[in-house]
Amino acid sequence: MSYWISVYMNVDTGGSEPAYVELADVGNYTSNVAPMWADALGCSLSDLKEKSASAALGDLRRAVAAMEADRARYEAMNPPNGWGNYEGALDYLRRLRDACVSHPKATIHISH
Repeated sequence: MSYWISVYMNVDTGGSEPAYVELADVGNYTSNVAPMWADALGCSLSDLKEKSASAALGDLRRAVAAMEADRARYEAMNPPNGWGNYEGALDYLRRLRDACVSHPKATIHISH
């Protein structure tokens, strides 16, 4: 299983439903590193689903800083099956953080 994350906005185009406009595709990454993210974020990555980018930004900045400051701690959480690792997990969080910085009024979409 993996996480697929994008940052989007609903736009009122005058139709019967708002249009979904993807502003940033963060991509996907294996859920095998979810314990790293949960430790760094203080919650599950899934808890950011449908949050505004600006509301999630503080948590994402703290999580990235925590992972950067204690590499050994997070490398010890590398999945034993080899699917995912510290570097990939940190890169994924950085990409999400950067998307939120670029689009603070957008919403985070997560599927897995």
